[in-house]
Amino acid sequence: MSGRVLVVDDVATNRLLLRAKLSSAYYDVVVAEDGPKALELARSEQPDMVMLDVMMPGMDGFTVCARLKADPETAHIPVIMVTALDTAEERIRGLEAGADDFLSKPFNDLALFARVRSLMRMKMMFDELRLRDLTSRELGLAELLPDAEAEGDPSGPILIAPPDAARGSELARELGARLALATIVTSSEREALNLSRLELPDCFVVHQRLMEGGDGLRLVSALRARPETRQSAVILVVENGDVDTAAKGLDLGASDYIEAPFDVNELIARIRSQLRRKRYSDRLRSNVRNGLRLAVIDPLTGIYNRRYASQHMNRVMERARETGGVFAVMMIDLDKFKSINDRFGHDAGDAVLREFSRRLQENIRGVDLVARFGGEEFFVAMPDVDAGAAGHAAERIRRAVEDTPVRLPGQAGEVKVTVSIGVAVAGAGDDDPEDIIKRADCALYRSKEGGRNRVSFFAQAA
Repeated sequence: MSGRVLVVDDVATNRLLLRAKLSSAYYDVVVAEDGPKALELARSEQPDMVMLDVMMPGMDGFTVCARLKADPETAHIPVIMVTALDTAEERIRGLEAGADDFLSKPFNDLALFARVRSLMRMKMMFDELRLRDLTSRELGLAELLPDAEAEGDPSGPILIAPPDAARGSELARELGARLALATIVTSSEREALNLSRLELPDCFVVHQRLMEGGDGLRLVSALRARPETRQSAVILVVENGDVDTAAKGLDLGASDYIEAPFDVNELIARIRSQLRRKRYSDRLRSNVRNGLRLAVIDPLTGIYNRRYASQHMNRVMERARETGGVFAVMMIDLDKFKSINDRFGHDAGDAVLREFSRRLQENIRGVDLVARFGGEEFFVAMPDVDAGAAGHAAERIRRAVEDTPVRLPGQAGEVKVTVSIGVAVAGAGDDDPEDIIKRADCALYRSKEGGRNRVSFFAQAA
């Protein structure tokens, strides 16, 4: 995982140290020596993360963080505050200013990179949701979609998985009173999973050692694996100084961690921060899910139509220009589809289109976009993908279709289906989405001329 990190510190040696550490993990690093410069670079460079020193002359880190979070152009960028004063009061103040995390000097490399990886994953998810939300608004749906930054509805319950019943009950009373939210205390790992299906908590507080010999890390992993809890906030409680467990928890999907014994005020600040983040992501998902269906979803297959894909391509190209990266597009055609309609009828043809759409979505990444351009013609946009990766993905799609016949409705049996695929790779120098789509279409034509059921690249057809 790579990305751009803005390091803000008034001490040159600290900037050099963080640059060296992050560069060794292949992050692109931009530096600023004070608050005003940091605000300027955050807007112009649009980093994936800001690492912000607390104690700086003139404008301190808390003020910089608050301004970043108040600016719509930078509010979505995760901020890690860095301090030599490792106190609960400092952490609470930073979280209230909008910080996403805290790190103490001197750095523990394991904790540093686990925090960075976790927040980078979050940023990538938000970027994709924001990209699709923006596309929807550009299609004229703004008046039908709520502002993702607006306050959301009251949150669901908080589920606590404690190390013992006494501590669980005490914490539940404190959180319930201070946050005005329902709290649920579980007695085992299994009960936590069962209750999560029924109660749909917005936030879990999971201790690393649970009652009845339960394993907090295993519970974190299970919560992230289940669709109903995948988007919930999970705060892992680890023993003081247990950086290994904290890092494992973050890599397994924990949203945050706190070391025990902890100040309950800090836990409350962390919960509030996570609930704000979840409310924002829930609103973005709702906008994407509900708003787009008004105009840009193909009713037969449930995937996007050409109108949406054309707008989305503009955003993919803009991202490539900002990052200097590359992307790929595919044009896909179901081979001899007319013969299926002629032989089995249009209901069978519709079933084939729906099943192909399902297989197509199963064989691409979550950040890729699939659209039906009309008839039996489909489109895929793959950001941050080079020719090699695009070729592997196209071949995977081709095999997924060829290897398993499609079962037809009624007593019609099943039919073998194949696809032809054309791939075009583009980058920062390309500025016409229709031209890129035409390149992929040329490559598709080459696949069909070459006998169908194959993958071709535009460069090979040139």
